[in-house]
Amino acid sequence: MHRAFGHKRGLRFLILTSLREGPKNGVEIMKYIEGISMGGWSPSPGSLYPMLGILREENLIRKRDDGKYELTEEGKQIVGTFGGFHGLQRNTVDELEFYVEYLEDLRNRDPEKFNELKEKVKLLGERLMRLGLE
Repeated sequence: MHRAFGHKRGLRFLILTSLREGPKNGVEIMKYIEGISMGGWSPSPGSLYPMLGILREENLIRKRDDGKYELTEEGKQIVGTFGGFHGLQRNTVDELEFYVEYLEDLRNRDPEKFNELKEKVKLLGERLMRLGLE
């Protein structure tokens, strides 16, 4: 894994989203993230487990006796905003941040594959810049 892809809000968002579907252990969470990134990225245990610890400290998730993690009531409330109207803008920006981190990692890890997407990424960047300037 290069740079900080998936860290901070991106990894946090992905873990909470994965647990919305039901309890999972660490390996299942990693596989979920790898699946939604189409095999492009899977968090290392060194990034996943510390974030799980942080989410536990924040009382957003708990670890069950069988080793699986699940959302707490507070975590369910937070995840509930991901799909709701009020959380839509924040959710959209968090997802954009996740995909930008993915593309940064792809550029470092597989420049040839990134170059295939470069023109489209440039056009999207220009559109986002116009949004920020309006």
